[in-house]
Amino acid sequence: MFDHKVALLCAFLVCIAPVSSRADDAPSNTEKTRIGGYLEFAYMDDRGIGWSGSETTFFARMKLDIQHQLYDDVLVRLSGTYQPTVNEYSRAYAQMKAREGNPNDTYMQFDALAGYPTTLRMGVVKVPYGQFDTMSLSSRNRPMTSSRTREWDYGVRLDGSAWLVDYAMAVINGEGSEGTDSNSAKSIAARIQFPTANRGDIYPETLEVTAYPNPLTANPDGDFRWQFGASAYNGNKFSTPIKQKSSHYGADVKLDYSIFSLKTQYSFLEGGFTDPSVVSESASALAALQYSSAVTTKIDTYPRGYSVFTELTTGLSSKTMFSLMWELYDPDSESNAAPGQKTKQRYVIGFKHDFRPHVTAALFYTITDNPAFGVVDNITESDYWKGNTITMAGIAVQF
Repeated sequence: MFDHKVALLCAFLVCIAPVSSRADDAPSNTEKTRIGGYLEFAYMDDRGIGWSGSETTFFARMKLDIQHQLYDDVLVRLSGTYQPTVNEYSRAYAQMKAREGNPNDTYMQFDALAGYPTTLRMGVVKVPYGQFDTMSLSSRNRPMTSSRTREWDYGVRLDGSAWLVDYAMAVINGEGSEGTDSNSAKSIAARIQFPTANRGDIYPETLEVTAYPNPLTANPDGDFRWQFGASAYNGNKFSTPIKQKSSHYGADVKLDYSIFSLKTQYSFLEGGFTDPSVVSESASALAALQYSSAVTTKIDTYPRGYSVFTELTTGLSSKTMFSLMWELYDPDSESNAAPGQKTKQRYVIGFKHDFRPHVTAALFYTITDNPAFGVVDNITESDYWKGNTITMAGIAVQF
């Protein structure tokens, strides 16, 4: 029944979207195509990666963003990142390897469906869950919840405003952008924000350090402003032969005052693990299922955990920002017997200075308290929390 409804919804949206597009709505040639990009060069010193006590490296990240306004209400966007990874001969290859190319925000967009203030995106879309705009040079400086909800995925997303609320909801594959779906199950994600910002997209593009909003310039009058959000993500995961639940429910609040901006987010996390050590079933039972052909076998007992993080950003001047981030992550609040089940903490100090318009220098220092790191036979878990202290410095140009 669920899959049938999803199919009907997608078919309906595909059919009505082109109806709002008319040839006489085409914008002028000077506004039709916008091309932008981002280049970042960084240095990382990771005290713990590769089991050698230290690993340092230079790396670059590139992004291309092309937007073509086909009609006033039809946009085509192609955006993605490329970051070379270490080669297989590196001492820390198993811990440092990463996917080189990632599609981000690559979609067809249809605005004002049936005359309503809505936006429909079809392609690779941001998963509407929680706070997205976190200043960082790398996922190592960001909350664990960000990667847990996969950030981008293939699917359909609808944004809009109603009364005093901004909303976003999506039907996605649920497997992230690492590849297309391998099963018929789909995930549902939804988010609301109050009060409304009336900007049409509740996830501004601020992952790049050059674009992160400075509280001093974003709120020049120093007014007190607040915003509350609630998010839900419900789906199944088939990363192993075991069908696992992967659900998250959260609430967040953002406060702005004077030169400060504070955001706090709490998430209840259920399921979504591939590490047998964090599943509330005996290891022998899991091993028997993992090596069997019962690919649809469902385990009814899931680990339930939580994540809470808070970030304070201060605008020291119109060009300089300082941020502090703290996260507490418990992957299984019902047990801490195995290393992977133990509570982890992360502290991040960030500094950003715009010494030219769209040219930014950034520095991050990360301290990770992870009881599982360095434990024998626990390398997979450590890949998510690499090292005990990490220093990252970079320079970025946005054009």
